[in-house]
Amino acid sequence: MIKKLLNKFFRSFTFDYDREQVERYLSQSTNTYDLEQRIRELDQNKKTNQYYI
Repeated sequence: MIKKLLNKFFRSFTFDYDREQVERYLSQSTNTYDLEQRIRELDQNKKTNQYYI
């Protein structure tokens, strides 16, 4: 139980977790316009710059 909890806690600080959060957010878009708006919003917040390397 504690091991599982610690794994979830430490996973929240990983690169993969951040990437999955962004992908989940983008996948919730309803059409291409909405998707483009979400991408622009992420770019303006500099949230995804680390994924383009």
